[in-house]
Amino acid sequence: MRKVLAIVFVMLCFAVSAKQTDSLSLNKKDKNLSTLNSPLSTPKSQYPVIGMWKQNYMVTGFATNHPVSQYSSDIKFQLSLALRLWNINGKVDFLATYSQRSVWDVYQKSCPFRETAYNPGFWVAWQTSEKVRLLFAIEHESNGIGLESGQSRSFNYATVACLYEPTAHWRLGARAWYGYFFHDEDINQKYFRYRGVMQLWGTFHTLNDRFSVTALVNPTVTFARYNVQLEASWRMAKRGDWLPCLFVQYNYGYGETMIDYDKLHSKIRIGISLMNNKLNLY
Repeated sequence: MRKVLAIVFVMLCFAVSAKQTDSLSLNKKDKNLSTLNSPLSTPKSQYPVIGMWKQNYMVTGFATNHPVSQYSSDIKFQLSLALRLWNINGKVDFLATYSQRSVWDVYQKSCPFRETAYNPGFWVAWQTSEKVRLLFAIEHESNGIGLESGQSRSFNYATVACLYEPTAHWRLGARAWYGYFFHDEDINQKYFRYRGVMQLWGTFHTLNDRFSVTALVNPTVTFARYNVQLEASWRMAKRGDWLPCLFVQYNYGYGETMIDYDKLHSKIRIGISLMNNKLNLY
């Protein structure tokens, strides 16, 4: 219980530093919801000095392709922050980011963590127009396990992403990456076959971002398999500064954890997220 309280406390601390999130385009009615008015941000930058990066959430649920038990149920949570290092003319931002995603077998004896993936990175975000943003990054991802265990996963990769907001209700995104180092060459070759090298997603949201739904597709390299993630979030209060959202996430496919990258999973989880993900990056 103390572990759960500690994790929730850390997530809430992160929320304080980023009460409002950014969007690609703003109208006059939405300006009070933007980080552009945050005292931590410059008048031109699309990012606060420090704030949330990806979705921050804690959810629990079970596998839909196995009998419900303590072995098919777990807790999953993600913490993600960004620090703005430099801004050029209000259009180009240099960012240091850190994300951490954990799968916690809390219902099993001794409550072990199945895996924690650590993901630091350095990003360049270029606002090319009011509706389009391009992002470039060098990232590292690993599960922090030593080589001697045989379960070590360490992955370096370059990333390019594009965010596009065609209308006031839709946000679209695409992201591709190329990995250039892994401890085990055999795993390196197989990893791409399951995780793939790109993501495509779309988000429909209300004008006040109180409700949103997202569909994400991650095809493998050969397009023989498709990993799918569906999300829905609903802010439980009408107040714009009320961060906790009821959050539902469904995952189907491969690669949810680095250890079990080649095992098929199908899981539905429900919990809370601290914000609607206006940045819309996965």
